[in-house]
Amino acid sequence: MSTDCVTASKATNDIEDVTSCHSSKNLPKRERTLKEKALFIIESNSVTIFMTLITIFVLYSEHVRILSFDKSYDEGFMALSAASFFLFLIEITVQCWCKENYLVMPDVKKIKEVRYSYSMKWHAKAKLLFQAIQIGSFYFWLDLVATMSMVLEIPWLTPSSGIEVNDNLESARAGKASRAGAKAARLVKIVRMVRLVRLVKLYKYFSEKKNKKDGTITPDDFEELEHFPKETHVGAEMSDRTTKKVILGILIMLVVIPILQDDELVYVNEFGLQMVFERWEALINLDPSVPHDKRAVQTSSWKYAEEQFINSTECIKLTYVGFDESMHEFANIPEDRPSPESLRFIEMENLAISETSDAYSISAGFDASSRAKEEAFLGLLLTTFVILLLALGTMTFSRDVNNLVIIPIEKMVHMVREISANPLGKNLSLDSEHLIGVDDGMETTLLLRTISKIAGLMRVGFGEAGAEIIGKNLNMSHDEGDDLSMNLLGNGRKIQSIFGFCDVRNFTDTTECLQEEVMLFVNRIAHILHSIVVQCDGAANKNIGDAFLLTWKIDPKKIGSCKDHGYSGDKALFSLLKTMVELIRQEDFICNFSPSALGALYERMPGYKCRIGCGLHFGWAVEGAIGSDKKIDASYISPHVNWAEFLESSTKLYGVPLLMSQPFYDLLSPEASRYCRQVDNIKKSKTDEGVGIYTYDANLDIEVRSAPKANARLSTFRNKGTMRKTTISRGTLISKDSDPTRRQKDKKNDRVRNSFSVGEAPEIKIEPFKLSVWDKDGDIMKLRMHFDSNQRRIWANGIGAFICGDWNVAIVHFNKVLDLTHGNDGPAKYILSVMEEYNFTVPKDWDGYRRLS
Repeated sequence: MSTDCVTASKATNDIEDVTSCHSSKNLPKRERTLKEKALFIIESNSVTIFMTLITIFVLYSEHVRILSFDKSYDEGFMALSAASFFLFLIEITVQCWCKENYLVMPDVKKIKEVRYSYSMKWHAKAKLLFQAIQIGSFYFWLDLVATMSMVLEIPWLTPSSGIEVNDNLESARAGKASRAGAKAARLVKIVRMVRLVRLVKLYKYFSEKKNKKDGTITPDDFEELEHFPKETHVGAEMSDRTTKKVILGILIMLVVIPILQDDELVYVNEFGLQMVFERWEALINLDPSVPHDKRAVQTSSWKYAEEQFINSTECIKLTYVGFDESMHEFANIPEDRPSPESLRFIEMENLAISETSDAYSISAGFDASSRAKEEAFLGLLLTTFVILLLALGTMTFSRDVNNLVIIPIEKMVHMVREISANPLGKNLSLDSEHLIGVDDGMETTLLLRTISKIAGLMRVGFGEAGAEIIGKNLNMSHDEGDDLSMNLLGNGRKIQSIFGFCDVRNFTDTTECLQEEVMLFVNRIAHILHSIVVQCDGAANKNIGDAFLLTWKIDPKKIGSCKDHGYSGDKALFSLLKTMVELIRQEDFICNFSPSALGALYERMPGYKCRIGCGLHFGWAVEGAIGSDKKIDASYISPHVNWAEFLESSTKLYGVPLLMSQPFYDLLSPEASRYCRQVDNIKKSKTDEGVGIYTYDANLDIEVRSAPKANARLSTFRNKGTMRKTTISRGTLISKDSDPTRRQKDKKNDRVRNSFSVGEAPEIKIEPFKLSVWDKDGDIMKLRMHFDSNQRRIWANGIGAFICGDWNVAIVHFNKVLDLTHGNDGPAKYILSVMEEYNFTVPKDWDGYRRLS
């Protein structure tokens, strides 16, 4: 049997049973129940192969016995058939006991519920009632019918099946031989067709073996089988129903067609026997007064008819009953013909003719062994043909259903399960490779793509903070009852995380200049920032206009050494520094706007460059859904989130692009922390603890290798710094002194011409993080080149003296740093300004921290 067919059409109960068998196999032997042990044995490979061989023997043994062996071997074949019969019975009994959904019993509770349900329509009630009173599954009855069909072929079980020739002859009546022969032929054919029900057992063994192997339905492309998800309930149910219909259709066809056909009989035998009977009857009915010579003529006529009948047919026995004792009872049969005792019942044809009162009769037996062997050979071909028909029929019926319905549904269910298990696990957008086995253009394909897009929107809309919300509400467990409502609100979950807060500089002015195109501006920055953060194991949480909230979750149990938490602090710092470099490198991509927008931007801020400020902090937060059932945001609530925002807003005071807190600094590896310096010690309020503030020196005025395809138009605007005589495409001239009407017209043309097209966003790809990046990455090293180790040492002495209250020493060191940096060190200038507010005198209540309130 084709394993393709078997793979493509499994029964629901088989799948569930095999699954339960697999689960029992995974259990230790001491934990298995008696039923699990029995199921394990009966569905093991050795038992399945053994029963498959027995089924093949039962299917072919009857034909092989007649075709290749004489009657002396019949007892051996019958013994093997009887043993097979009892093995099948044992198998059915064991499956009824230990296999779920095999022997289905009436559901009394459901019957009572349906019976006393008065609001239900009668057709729905009838359907439910039929399901409730069902006894045995589809495959139980097929197994039972296939096994019981063997009873007719085992004389030890049904002695009446081995009918002797004479018994058949006595039951015949004159003039009815043709009708009796036709009925007998139909009965034999029907019995042979019922025997083919055993094919279902052969099919089941192959099906179960395939289920154990992979438990999947097979798409047309077998190379994708290893990537194909396990079959779901809907797929199993559709495969099961298709298989049942194919099996029933083929079996009904095989059983009904012989009943509806006219059977061809060998009329030569009947005609010849009738002639002999008439001559004989005429002879015995002669009047005793008939002369001897006339009687001799009649006797010669009878003997001639008998001789011709024997010679022209395969007659092996001719018997006369109820005649004059002077007449012979048995005719002389040629010795070269087989005796009736040497032939099987199926190898003989019997005819009998009697007069109306049954006073006398004549019967004949014919050698039909050649015809029986021919029929056995044709039976072998028929059995093989039906096996192929069942396999090809099931595969043909199932293939279109699989490709058009089941495979897309399986992919949808698999996708939903993946989303619920890990909403942020991977990009769920589909391409042609993901749609192998699915006919494109169908509604199922549209649904599959739609689910993928919805999943992608949820992933980017909810972010990491909403992963649990998505997973919980998409959980497909059957244990949750029939409640289909979404549970979006409820208690949050406390987590430990690094929070990064980034803000775009000069955003208000930029928005006023860019107008509608400000969305392009923000999304291009987000594209660069988020791409790098995700590659460094972070997650984007919120986009608030000009600000972005980023997170790096850390398992509380792994807050120890840097290696324990996977260098999360280093990755967070590295990702923000790389983002600053990429913003410089991708300047042309970020500022690729229409001429009017560029003109307004550089007119207000000549030499504009996109820059961001960043803050990094580590602490706890409550993760969950914020809002109502009308609108929610998946985010974090915590004072530590506010700390990250505070640090970012403070970067302008300290004159640096990035600030980080002491808790975050403590997560850094020595390789990263040695290039950081403490710039302050603060207390935000009286109740807060003192926190150190640190920075990683980054000079954003460095030159980096530009990205390909630089924007020449942007370079023109940037170099000229004015809009007085800038030529743009199609010869349009924008002048600062142009009248408002002309300017509005030019802006309209810009919008129509550019359509705010983003173009192809560049792929932002960075090397995987390694601890060596702090000393080997060219961009990172170039950022800190303006502040060397000597300056860092002088600064450390100065900030240490500042915290200890020795401000005179601190002033000396800070001024020295300013001298070495040509007066450009932001932290030195800011701390000196703070000290100046106190007239460079240490406050009396100084305890090493600056109080902000």
